[in-house]
Amino acid sequence: MIEKPFLAAWKAFLRERRGNAAVLVALTAIPMLSAAGFALDYAMAARTRSQLAAIADTAALAATTPAMMTQTASAAKTAAIQTFAAQATLIKGIAYNAGNLTPDVQDSTTSPKVRTATVTYTAQVTNMFGGFYHNRHTNISVTSTASRKTAPNIDFYLLLDNSPSMELPATTSGINAMVSVTGCAFACHESNFNDPELTPYPGWGSNDSYAYAQGAGITLRIDNVRTAAQNLAATAANVMSANGATYQLAAYGFNYQVTQLQNLTTTTTSHVTQIKQHIGQMTPPLMSDNSVLAGAQTYTYPTSSNSYNTVTVPGGQTLYVSDAMSDFSYAMSQMNGNIPNPGNGTNINGDKPQKVLMIVTDGVDDVSHLYSSQCSTTYNWNYTNTYGSFFRCQQPIDPSVCTTIKNRGIRIAVLYTTYFPVTSNWWYNNTVAPFISQVPTALQQCASSSNLYFEVNTDGDISAAMETLFRNAVSTAPNLTQ
Repeated sequence: MIEKPFLAAWKAFLRERRGNAAVLVALTAIPMLSAAGFALDYAMAARTRSQLAAIADTAALAATTPAMMTQTASAAKTAAIQTFAAQATLIKGIAYNAGNLTPDVQDSTTSPKVRTATVTYTAQVTNMFGGFYHNRHTNISVTSTASRKTAPNIDFYLLLDNSPSMELPATTSGINAMVSVTGCAFACHESNFNDPELTPYPGWGSNDSYAYAQGAGITLRIDNVRTAAQNLAATAANVMSANGATYQLAAYGFNYQVTQLQNLTTTTTSHVTQIKQHIGQMTPPLMSDNSVLAGAQTYTYPTSSNSYNTVTVPGGQTLYVSDAMSDFSYAMSQMNGNIPNPGNGTNINGDKPQKVLMIVTDGVDDVSHLYSSQCSTTYNWNYTNTYGSFFRCQQPIDPSVCTTIKNRGIRIAVLYTTYFPVTSNWWYNNTVAPFISQVPTALQQCASSSNLYFEVNTDGDISAAMETLFRNAVSTAPNLTQ
């Protein structure tokens, strides 16, 4: 009898629905809080890991910067440790522990040196809600590795064409201006201010047309070549600093002879001004008039098929040379003697820098030869003076003279300043035009590779082209990785 009221009450309790939601919430609150807390703790740990990974990357790279590559592996390891510690201490939520950092820097014994830097760090991140899911900490680990080869040291030798053909204006508007005023597209550098072959121009009789072009603001190709070479010195200084290598630069002008403008000098920022000043002195050769070399100068005449004899023009006298003012083969033979044998460009005792010869030219030879067989074109002149009988040869450059230099391991880069077709000039039409299409092919054969050949047309940017060649020479240097 007592059981009936109890059973009735129990059944009534089970049938009751009021307050069930509160009971269910109470039963599920703990797992819901645990899941939310876990998600927040996981996000914080992931964020911390991402921060530490970025710092590890920075530390590994700090051990392999170009400047650090010149120092010992021990010094690089110290740099990695200091870089990591300086940034890791700023991360909130963890206490930096130097004992958990494992840096390793290894240098190869090969040439060029290869450095591999590895930075590993382990840490514990406190879980704010770990009590709900019984995990007070999250362990994280990051590793970063960087590797670099040393950039080779390189000596650059500039061979700049400053023959009379480079006195052509650098733009079509400049060419038109010169023709309209002087009757000649070329700005002639002459001691005879009354050259009858030129139409009288403002200042005729008191200065030459080269000086006229300068005064009139007409930029000549030789001006652009000069400026480009000067700008290259600053570019070399910047790239040298970034790569941690040593770049030296020498500069020569060539026409009928080869003249050193700048001896081999390291392109540090402090030397750039000096290099620019020396290159800035480059001018075209001084003629007496359109076809006669001025007095008190030297000229090289061939005495055999492969040797030359230097003669000095007495003061006040002239030496007829028929404008034979651009001897590429002679210039290359001189540069072959001026450039020492290259090395691998490492800093190992006894090693020497790599060598690069950078040539800027319009690619047209205008030279005296003893034999007509030495001329590759048929339209040539024979002339005689005190020193003998010679053939004036106008022709594409001979790329075989480049092969001699390349066979020594010296790379050659070529900037071709295209020869503008001055079709109003009978000389161009009869002498240069018949072979001008062969010039770029010969210059391409002279260059060591396709990315070390560049062509700039009239109105083109010679400075940008020369910088491109320089950077290509650096980036394609043997054993260099970027």
